[in-house]
This record gives sequence, C-alpha cells and structure tokens, in this order.
Amino acid sequence: MTNNQPQHNDHQLSQHVALSTINELPVLKIQNQQASACIAIQGAHLIEYTPTNKANVLFVSNEEPYIKGKAIRGGIPICWPWFGAHETLSDVPAHGFVRDKDWQYEIVSDSLERTDIRFSFTTEGEQAGFAYPARCELLVSIGETLLMSLTTHNTGDKPFEISQALHSYFQCADIQDVRIKGLKNSQFLDQLSDSVYELKKSFKFEQEVDGIVLDRGQPVELKGLGQSTVTLIREGSNSLVLWNPWIEKSKRLSSFDALDYLRMVCVEVTNTSEDSRLVKPGKSHTLFMEIVTEPNA
Repeated sequence: MTNNQPQHNDHQLSQHVALSTINELPVLKIQNQQASACIAIQGAHLIEYTPTNKANVLFVSNEEPYIKGKAIRGGIPICWPWFGAHETLSDVPAHGFVRDKDWQYEIVSDSLERTDIRFSFTTEGEQAGFAYPARCELLVSIGETLLMSLTTHNTGDKPFEISQALHSYFQCADIQDVRIKGLKNSQFLDQLSDSVYELKKSFKFEQEVDGIVLDRGQPVELKGLGQSTVTLIREGSNSLVLWNPWIEKSKRLSSFDALDYLRMVCVEVTNTSEDSRLVKPGKSHTLFMEIVTEPNA
C-alpha cells in the first residue's frame, strides 16, 4: 500500500486472506504467490493490485482519508446501477448508491496461484433513483492477472436499464507519457465540449479529458505508465470512459492532491451511453474485465 493511514492487527481468514483496517474502513488484504491486493468492504472497492515483483497497478492519492460512509477516490470504484449523474434526479449520488455501502463477501477459493472473493449487494427497490429488486455480485480474482466480473441479477418482475462502470484509476509516472492504443476508428463522445468524433490513432492526454469511447469491446493497451504496459480485456462492454482532471479541476477535487493528475489516468470498463443494458426479469448481465501487466520492453 502507498497510503500513510494507520493499519491495525490482521485477522487471518484463510491462507492468503486477512481482515484488517485502514483508518475507519475494514479491508481484505490478499497475499499469494502471484500478487498482493487490498479490497475495502465498503463499496467492494479494490484499492491495490500489485503483481509479484512489479509495481502497484492502481492509483489512490495519499490524500485519501478512508472514512466510513465516504466513497474512496482511486483504485477501482464500483459504479452501479447508474454511471455519472442520475438521468432524472439531481439529489442522488453520482455513480449510484453502492460505493459507500458495505457489501457481503465470501472467499470462494484460495490457492497459491489465485484467490477468488465474491462480494454481493442486494436491494429491494428501496433506494432513491432505482425502484427495482436486484442483486449485484462482484467476483474479484487475484493472481498473475486481475479478473473482475460484475453481474446484475434482476430479481423482480419488471425490466430495468443499468449503466455501470469498473472505474479503474491506473498509476502512471507522468500522464503526458501515457498512450491508449486499440481505439482507432472508435467513436469518442467528448463530455467537455459536447462533441463527437472518430479516434484516428492512439489517445494521449494533453488537457482535461472526460469522454466516452463507443467501440467493439476489443482489448486496449495502456502504454507509457512507467514500469509496465497494461492490457485491458473486456466482455459485456462496448464502451470505455477516459478521464483525467488536469490542472484546474485537480485543485477542487476532494481527497486529491493538486499534482495527482500527473500520476493517474482513468480508463474505465463500462456500460454507458448507447451501451447501457436492459436486464429483464429473472435475467442477468455480466460486465467482465481482465487486467494483464507486462514489463516494458
């Protein structure tokens, strides 16, 4: 972990999983032969993934206080059952209502090579902005690669639409060196200028970026991060969100240092905009992501 928050005595739950705390938040710490990781029970929020003999892939600011009831900025937040602002309500949280809630969890398997933990959150339709019974399950698999699958089960008798994200913050040495490859000929919906255009080459960051890529769900590469190249593999997703707050917005963000924009980039596996999904009664939808890290050549 790169944070400076106080940590307490661990309680071993299985061979490679321990229950611990960072400031006010209970966390699961995973350490097997292939990787180490840390997941907050609040929000089922992955805040570290470090393959053995490599650097931590994820970014969380040293300004993050890890306070109960306050969503963590960084790592991989779970945005569900809506991404961004709610379509009709202005007084509900952005990115849904599960980021500051405790999830149930169980250790599914735990071996030397890989550790699988399933988190779940159930709603009966009582939450503002989402009047439908549903169960959300997140399977996190920690090993040589990171696997995450977010499954929405419609447990009611009416269809509903979801938008959602595995809102990944990746650590980088210098944002101006980062390139996102594999997006050629994809449509980019620029949220800042309210414009739409086609991407012709690798994407680079030279100013504030907030936009949606509509594509075929193909793998994409994050290059120029520093020590490693990251490949994102997806299923059940034909959209990505690219985000960096740049200079001025970084000064206004909570739990974020004014220079943190240099050290992070968000490339988020999503179902959003035209890629939002309808889930019929008794059916489910799974959003899947694999993060593969390779040393730079």
